[in-house]
Amino acid sequence: MTTNLPRRRFLGLTGGAALAGGLGAAGLSAASASAAVGRELAGPPLTIPGLQQWVAGGGAQYVVPGVTQTFRVIVRGADAEALRPVGDILKADLGKVLKRAIRVEVQETPAPAAGDVVLSLAAIPGLDSEGYELKVGPVLELRGARAGVFHGAQTIVQWLRQATTVPAGTARDWPKYAERGFLVANAARHYSMPWWQGQIVDMAYLKLNLLWVNVGYDTAPLSQIKEIAAFAAKYNINLVPLTNMPGHMNKLLANRPDLLVGWAYHMDISKDAAYEFARNDVIGPNLGEIATPYWHLGADEYITDFDRAGLPPRYDLFPQLGAKARQLFGSAAQPVDALTGFLNSMNQTVRAGGKQMRVWNDGLLNSITAPLNKNIIVEHWVSWPDRKTPRQLLDEGYLVHNSNGDFLYYDPQTPERPRRVPDARRLYNEFHPGWFNGANQVVDPNHPGLRGAKLHLWTLPADEREELQSDLLMDPFRSLAQVTWGSARPYATYDGGFSGLISTLGRAPMFPVGRHTLAPPNGATSVWPHRPATITFYDAIDPASIQLREGGIEAGTPGRTTYDAATKTATFTPFAPWTYSKTCAMSVSARTVSGEPVNAEWRFTVAKRPSLAYPRSLWNDEDGPAVERYTDGAPIELGVRFRVDRPGRVLGVRFYKAPGDSAVHTGSLWSSSGARLATATFSGESTQGWQEVRFAQPVQVAANTTYTASYYSPTGTYGYNHDFFAGRGIDNGVLHALPDTNGVFTYGQSVFPATTARNTNYWVDLVFQPDTYGVFNVSDVPVFGETEPTSLELGLRFSSQANGKVHGVRFFKGTHNTGTHVGSLWTTSGQKLASATFSNESAQGWQEVRFAQPVAMSAGTQYVVSYSSSGGFSTTDEGLATSRENGALLVNANPPAGIYALSAGTFPTLSYRNRNYFTDVVFSQD
Repeated sequence: MTTNLPRRRFLGLTGGAALAGGLGAAGLSAASASAAVGRELAGPPLTIPGLQQWVAGGGAQYVVPGVTQTFRVIVRGADAEALRPVGDILKADLGKVLKRAIRVEVQETPAPAAGDVVLSLAAIPGLDSEGYELKVGPVLELRGARAGVFHGAQTIVQWLRQATTVPAGTARDWPKYAERGFLVANAARHYSMPWWQGQIVDMAYLKLNLLWVNVGYDTAPLSQIKEIAAFAAKYNINLVPLTNMPGHMNKLLANRPDLLVGWAYHMDISKDAAYEFARNDVIGPNLGEIATPYWHLGADEYITDFDRAGLPPRYDLFPQLGAKARQLFGSAAQPVDALTGFLNSMNQTVRAGGKQMRVWNDGLLNSITAPLNKNIIVEHWVSWPDRKTPRQLLDEGYLVHNSNGDFLYYDPQTPERPRRVPDARRLYNEFHPGWFNGANQVVDPNHPGLRGAKLHLWTLPADEREELQSDLLMDPFRSLAQVTWGSARPYATYDGGFSGLISTLGRAPMFPVGRHTLAPPNGATSVWPHRPATITFYDAIDPASIQLREGGIEAGTPGRTTYDAATKTATFTPFAPWTYSKTCAMSVSARTVSGEPVNAEWRFTVAKRPSLAYPRSLWNDEDGPAVERYTDGAPIELGVRFRVDRPGRVLGVRFYKAPGDSAVHTGSLWSSSGARLATATFSGESTQGWQEVRFAQPVQVAANTTYTASYYSPTGTYGYNHDFFAGRGIDNGVLHALPDTNGVFTYGQSVFPATTARNTNYWVDLVFQPDTYGVFNVSDVPVFGETEPTSLELGLRFSSQANGKVHGVRFFKGTHNTGTHVGSLWTTSGQKLASATFSNESAQGWQEVRFAQPVAMSAGTQYVVSYSSSGGFSTTDEGLATSRENGALLVNANPPAGIYALSAGTFPTLSYRNRNYFTDVVFSQD
């Protein structure tokens, strides 16, 4: 199976461009680099981003109050509504940095004392709302609009993180670019609230101000987006909600196939219903719910053909789009005008909601005759042929935001492609918001139409840990913050000092400490008995502080703990495999290198002991995938093809759940022609491991007929093993997963899965109860056959662990075993309970006869089943030297279970070499 990831695929098709216009690789002249060094020596501690302006003063320096003194943040009374929240955040940050109590006071007429920090609203001449002025003397006096004061507070935190004194002077600071941010493609995966909060406080620390998030998807519920927006607003960050249309609508149109253009999940914008759906079902329910100045509509890669040179949009394949363009704009309109017409129409809805619309650039072809509204911001991410260039867009009057994929994209690792992380060094040394993707796509970084730039976290496949992604983006964020603030770089090059400054300033003070990943996760079931328990930390940990155990100190599971510093992973390995069905209670305590505690407790349940009891499935509880988690990011139905040897009932469906998959799943049973025979929704799922759901009514299935069991994953998340079914099937009693062309899937909801790729096992299973079964399966066959000169009665001594009925007799027939055969059931004392004559026998193989009436049998009581032969039989020496179990049926090795008599119709009592004569019972459980 392959995943269509064109937004990342383009990275292999284009390359970076050298800077033009006379700029050096570092973007700094020698004079400005010297100035930066001078500020380091004579001014306050350096910050990220660096200050725009510092003027040294001649008065007393600022000194942090002593530990016995009160440290106050003072807010002027008239400004309290706007600035008290800023003061509270500054209090928390400084309290964490300085490890002391901070007090916030509101005063109508501030009367500060030495060591105080005073916040006030003021219009600073020459500065916009994000600019601020910070006077340093015995008191730190911070003035500006609310946003500017917030940014200035971050400067104070960074200063006091490095020193308890700051020389006298005045800082005036402001951003060069209005937009400085981060895009998270959370339509493909769900992120936890602690993760979002960590990203937001770290962005605020760096004076970034915009966070792009997907809205309207099952992975991004509106309730969480509103929570994110409220938290971000406290930290001076606005959300940019993003919905993908009219392309990339595989999720949004899952229940509206009538609006598909018929090719790769694009919406048919020739239909009026598409406009109505976009307004009323996608934009409308979300537009007024989030306080933000922006709304991003996507508009990228609409009907783009990634298999053709030039990556053209294929309007030629869908003439209705050209007809729509002519309907809207007259006979001279080009097909692409259908797209700009749709976007301009949606822009009316967005602007009526008080927001400014944004779109990606690649749909804006040179052939457009009906231009995109100029009040739509264009985010330029790629320079494909026949598209408008950044310079053209700026010259035409558009505001343009830089999303250069060569510098600004994070792409998770796939089996075919290594992970791509923005290069913090190149970002700092080379990039500026006028350098766009593509050859010779560089414009003057001072162009007033440039809005800024952002990092992009693309999330397909969605199997990376969220904490890992935030850690890998830490350094690139700091380089981006410097570049988009636009001040002189604090160091001439990244390696010449900036990387060290990153280490010095670290994360935002309130960035979550103690983040970790547990494996198996809390609440997991079906844990393999041989699997160790691990915790991966995302802080620097003191290895000597780690205590990882299962259970209590005295009564816990014996084992050893190891720590891998390279991966920050502690592992507990029990000395012996975990006990089947045990609920393990893990606990860990540790300390960061800075002394902060990290504690965690979690539980998981070990797999059930393998059982031959019916109902039965293809796999045992301890079986599972080699790749535990993968996400396609698209709704998908995953299945397995199977057959049964004996008629019976499919009671339900099972699947192995990947960790972190929080979606609602449904299980289905299908006929070979694709008819759905039953479906049910899983409930009460564990966090990982085998899940099971039963149908409201069992489904009767026939022997030797192909069926498919499947489950639906709304997020496309699953575990797998490639090539699992290549040349082999799986047999478990009467159940068989077919070899080759197995492991099936189809994208979409509740669609018959019929596509195969690499014979992949997606770990889908069923729950099956045969109507009848025996001790032996059809795959059980004898080693050799013989013929004796006398008639024979060949039998098997057996019992059942459950009450049931004997319906008849089975035996394996060789071609030498001719004549009439009679099957019988006996008590162990030799009383015949039933018999029947075989008819319509095949030349060889298993034969079966049913009694006129089933015979009830009691659990725990031994019986004998036999068949008569004129002298031929098939057997395996030592075939019953050990006990055998199948379902409720049990065959003990002592006394010998394989028995015979030297006369047909005679109760068999003799035995020889623990032979198995392949006589069997036809049994059903009560």
